[in-house]
Amino acid sequence: MRNIERHLLGVARAHRLQRLTIAFSDGWYPAGDRNEAASLRDGRRAHVWLGSNWVGPDDTDHLPAVLENELGHILRRDNERSTVLQAVGVFLTVLVTAWLPLALAVLAAAALRLLYTGWVWHSEFACDARAVRTCGHVAVIALWRRNTDLLRTLPQSARLGIVLRAAATHPPYRLRVWWALRITAPPGAASHPLAVLPAVYDTIPPLAA
Repeated sequence: MRNIERHLLGVARAHRLQRLTIAFSDGWYPAGDRNEAASLRDGRRAHVWLGSNWVGPDDTDHLPAVLENELGHILRRDNERSTVLQAVGVFLTVLVTAWLPLALAVLAAAALRLLYTGWVWHSEFACDARAVRTCGHVAVIALWRRNTDLLRTLPQSARLGIVLRAAATHPPYRLRVWWALRITAPPGAASHPLAVLPAVYDTIPPLAA
């Protein structure tokens, strides 16, 4: 944890953040998902929540990619932009409901929702690109494959429900793998200060056709 805090301190200094803190999400919510990862920025202050699995013995190797993805959201101010976009979306939905026939209003509201989902997916792809450039293709692809394998352990009905709910805010893992393969990463990207890459990663091709 000290290494993580030291890394965050360096990021905060590099990007002129007054404070960049971190905490375990399941520390204050015991029933929470230990695979959780979230972030929040308010002006020059930011915070990252991580599930304890990411610093456990089985998933520590995925920590750099998860952390850099969340740092991407912080540096892009995604939560602040999301708040503004959702407020605008609600305002426009109220307008079209008041002025358009019901059928057209429903279509307009659906279109607004799709536009917002498109923006959210775009922000996730941008943060994935940051993770690739700081951690390398191998680490990011291994993370999404790990999440895909976890989904496969669930019953089909539960898996379908999770995928449908997640699609409103996150692209499918296979699409994220496809995107990660097409990001250009510098030669030293895999040398992240928190990286612990096991030998099994050697079996994952860094760039596929």
